[in-house]
Amino acid sequence: ALSGWLTMVGELGKMGVDTKGTPLFWGHGEYDDKVLFEQQAFGVEKLKKEGGIETIRAAKYPMGHQGHPEEMKTFAEFLDGLLFRCDKE
Repeated sequence: ALSGWLTMVGELGKMGVDTKGTPLFWGHGEYDDKVLFEQQAFGVEKLKKEGGIETIRAAKYPMGHQGHPEEMKTFAEFLDGLLFRCDKE
């Protein structure tokens, strides 16, 4: 997620799918005035406790509601680690 927020919090336990092995990246701007930065901490906590997601990489960046070069780099590295991890083992 990039500057996202969690909707339908009450439905997390009812998803009926095993999400424990689903890794998640959540980047967010500290000065975001569209999707408040506090939504990240709230969402990460709920996804871990009620959604059962074990691997969440939350990162913050000195920006508003926009992209940041460091965010794109970190996100690309996150995806690279998921898609090509067997090449690195």
